[in-house]
Amino acid sequence: MKGTTGIKIRRENAKKLLEAQLKRGTKREKINGRTTDNFIPLTNADIARINREIEALNNPKKKNKAA
Repeated sequence: MKGTTGIKIRRENAKKLLEAQLKRGTKREKINGRTTDNFIPLTNADIARINREIEALNNPKKKNKAA
């Protein structure tokens, strides 16, 4: 997987993971910087961040400006 093919595949896989997380509505809990097996609900900030990341993956050449 050289060149842009590998990048496209990684972007698609990342997008699928983010979309699944949004649909599930949970994320893994972190305690003292360590990820646990517990799932906690997504916050509004998490949902906004995931949507921005999906948008960036859908339009990789478009520069997103921070608000």
